[in-house]
Amino acid sequence: MKLVIQIPCWNEALTLPAVLADLPTAIAGIDTIETLVIDDGSTDGTPEVAEAHGVTRVVRHRGNRGLAWTFLTGLETALEMGADIIVNTDGDHQYPGGSIADLVAPMLSGEADLVIGDRNTRFDPKVPAPKKLFYGLGNFVVRSATGVSVHDAPSGFRAMSREFALSVYLTNPFSYTLETIFAAAEHRYPIREISIRTNAPTRKSRLFGGITQYMRRSATIILQGYSMHNPLKAFGWLSLPFLSLGVGLGLRFVYFFIRDPDYSGHIQSLILAAIAIVVGAQILLFGMLGSLVRANRLLLQDIRLRVRRLELRDDKHPAKHSPPR
Repeated sequence: MKLVIQIPCWNEALTLPAVLADLPTAIAGIDTIETLVIDDGSTDGTPEVAEAHGVTRVVRHRGNRGLAWTFLTGLETALEMGADIIVNTDGDHQYPGGSIADLVAPMLSGEADLVIGDRNTRFDPKVPAPKKLFYGLGNFVVRSATGVSVHDAPSGFRAMSREFALSVYLTNPFSYTLETIFAAAEHRYPIREISIRTNAPTRKSRLFGGITQYMRRSATIILQGYSMHNPLKAFGWLSLPFLSLGVGLGLRFVYFFIRDPDYSGHIQSLILAAIAIVVGAQILLFGMLGSLVRANRLLLQDIRLRVRRLELRDDKHPAKHSPPR
């Protein structure tokens, strides 16, 4: 059983030594532990620091491509390295290396394919109240959209099985945290959380310029993920107000018309009812078309997964899950 710990980095030369020193060298049930640093166009010598501290492999981007693509590069490389389990942690030493053994434990016991480190932000006194409120709202939306009980969806400290890593793809360059949860829920990969205690912050986040920008980007990812993975439900809920309004106004007109066959008033209500029903039906039709596109996407993902296994000659890792039809 091989564990690869991947560390996406962008100008982390100052904090990377502490991150590497904190990583475990042995874990019960793991035969080999290797480290992987993905340098996203650093200009401060981060790759050289990684090599000097004995990292197993360093992969470099020629320019800054963003966290999501850096994460994907790490997954691809870790799979090529023969990883059975992949742990993702950050180069700013936010996450405790000592918790990696707990992070992989549900995977070793066969309970999960994705394990997330819950930072308990809702109870952490270091987290400002507005941020707690936003995290709570975001986690609630993700739980509602996916049906998965997740309390720290934005946490980047997570462990993934080889099978899950093979199936991961992203459609946004901002982050991988939310979209991978949507994908895991869609394919019914078991997800678990473990409680962790984060280290003291070493710097401000570089992922976003402020809470407003983070909220906007996260909301976009949630809406995109929900509509992509549950199109019929998403567009069905969106069409419901229009259909309800149209049917209500239509029944009201019919009621008065039955009472008085010569009734000719409120024609504008009948016109509005027709417009609302047409708009609602069109939105529902978009959901049906989205559902067909989703079915096609799942078939393409299945083909991609099978091709990826052939590329990696993954005969010793048979599929435990297959995308739903």
